[in-house]
Formats: sequence, structure tokens, C-alpha cells
Amino acid sequence: MMKVMHVISGGETGGSKKHLLQLLTNSPVEAELLLLTEGAFAEEARKAGIPVTVVQQNSRLDRSAPRKILMVLKKGGFSIVHSHGARANFLIDSVYKKLGMPWFITVHSDPTLDFLHQPKPLAKVFTILNQRAMRRADHLFAVSQKFKDMLTQMGVEPKKITPVFNGINFHETLPDFNKQEIRKSLGTGEDEFVFAIVARLHPVKGHDILLDALSRIDRPCKLWIIGEGDLRQKLSEQAAALGISERVQFLGARKDVDQLLYAADVSLLTSHSESFPLVLLESADMATPVISTNVGGVPALIDPGKTGWIVEPGRADALQHVMEKAMDADVHEMGSMLRSFAKENFSNENLQREIQRVYGVVLKLN
Repeated sequence: MMKVMHVISGGETGGSKKHLLQLLTNSPVEAELLLLTEGAFAEEARKAGIPVTVVQQNSRLDRSAPRKILMVLKKGGFSIVHSHGARANFLIDSVYKKLGMPWFITVHSDPTLDFLHQPKPLAKVFTILNQRAMRRADHLFAVSQKFKDMLTQMGVEPKKITPVFNGINFHETLPDFNKQEIRKSLGTGEDEFVFAIVARLHPVKGHDILLDALSRIDRPCKLWIIGEGDLRQKLSEQAAALGISERVQFLGARKDVDQLLYAADVSLLTSHSESFPLVLLESADMATPVISTNVGGVPALIDPGKTGWIVEPGRADALQHVMEKAMDADVHEMGSMLRSFAKENFSNENLQREIQRVYGVVLKLN
């Protein structure tokens, strides 16, 4: 019987955490989760009924963790190990010759940009090690065709890469949240045009470009920034310098993201790099059309002018233009079309079936 152990650091708060929690909930194959730390991720997984093992790694220099992970895999009778994120990749790579089972990696983000927050010499070393792990793994899931092309350029054999789009568990019908009350709680009028962005406050997410674009719009509108990160103070200062502080609300990390997306008119993604962002599917689930940069697998979801808009990364002028177009569009009709298309093509069930299929193919080859 197929038995899979998914390995991830456990400190994640964004898309990769959501991806795994949904992927492993009601999984068609027996699957467990191994984390390197206790915390909110572990708690949420346990509440969802996912078996969780924690191998505490106190630092990257803790060399006991790989040995402990190998012991868990061997004793648990697992037939596949599946890692997510650079830290997990490093650990599995250090014992891959002793695994005795196929090793899969899901590439959730651009490996060349994963360590922007680290000092340059350290970032270079980590990037090289992560790319080496990807070349050694038995098979990779790339969360867009663009990512497959990028991995091929890094030296990964094309036959070892399968593009898979993220999926979510869509609501059967559109929830009936109270839009007026949600807006009122945030001091926003029912008729005000609201843009919302859900992303950690990190340079790769392009919030600075968004604030620049917003400052160029000479029409009443608001921006909800949902998420936390090290750039909070810097972005707040930028908004003040641009004279748009009254139009921008920093809402921090929220547990009611679905309701906020429902209450917004348009959802934004302004990243310089992404794979296939879950937040776009979450926006679609709330029938909220999307403005996104042309990154990763975004073009597979958005039909420009019909279900949203696509702009090139780093272009404040282009972003301003489509934001103004959105303010004049029938966003309700566009959101409805986006929801119908996304629900049919990007469900979690579709993702689970495709991953299970590839597991089976690789197991037969081993």
C-alpha cells in the first residue's frame, strides 16, 4: 500500500501551509506530516485529523535531525517521502542515499529568490544546495509550466518534472457573508471601491509597486493590505510619503481572509515571482475578480478582461491603468465567471488525483 510522509519545516504561514493542509485532508492515499517545529501549523494539521510527527531541529546546524527523520521513515513503513521547501529539501538530501524509497519535491517558489532575506554569501550557498537537492530527487512537482522550464534550466531532467496546478476545496455555493457589516467593521462605506491584497510583507510581493500605483489614481478608493512581515513599517512610511495613508489600511494577519475577499471589489497580486498562488483561487471562491502580475501559472487562471487582468511585474504605471479599468468594470459578473472556471478546473480533488497518479508511475519505476 502507498504510504507517504510529507516533510516541511513547520513555521510556514502562507500558501505552502494551506496547500499541504488541504492536500492531506481526506487524502486518497495514506499520508502523514513531519514538521521540524511545534506551532500553529502542527496544531491546525492535528485539528484536521492529519497524523503529525515533530522532529525538533533547533538550528540548521543541528545534525541529529536527518538521522531522526530517517528513523521515522524506516520505522513507519513509508513508501514515499515528499519534501516541501528548502529546509526540508536540505535534510532529505543529506540522507537520500539511505532512503530506500522514492523522494518527491514540490517546488512552491522560485529557488533563485528563496533566500533574498539572507546575507548574499549565505544566500548563494543555500541556493546552490537547494538546487542540488532538486537535481537529486526522484521526481519534482512544479506548480506551473514556467517553473518546469526554470527547473530544466537548472539541470533537472525534464522527464523528472510534472507541472501541477494548486487546487483548493471550493465552497459548493458562494457564501452569503454580510458585506455591509464587514466593511462597516473596517470603517469602509458600502459604496467605496475596495482593492485587497493578501500576502506576507516581503520584497518579492511587490507592495511598494502597488502603493506607487495607488498614489497615481485620482479617484476615491481604498486598499486593504492583509498580512504581516518585516516591511510593515517601511510600507507604512511609503504610504505616508505618497500622501495615501488615509486610503490604505494595514489589517495584519487575519483569520477571516475569505470574508475580506468577499467584501472587496477586486483582489490584487503584485508579486515579482510566484508559482500558482492559492490566494487567487481563494479570491475566485469568493467570486472576486483578480488583478495579477504575469507570474507562474497565473495565465492559466485569468482570462484578461473577462475574469481579471494581468500586468507585467514591477510596472506601477501598468498596474495603475488596470486598477482604473477595474473601477469601471462589472466586477460582479467577472467574479462570477472566474468562480465557475476555477471551481471546475482547479479543485483540490483534481490535484490529489494527479499527484497520486504520478506517485504510482514513479513507484513502478523503482
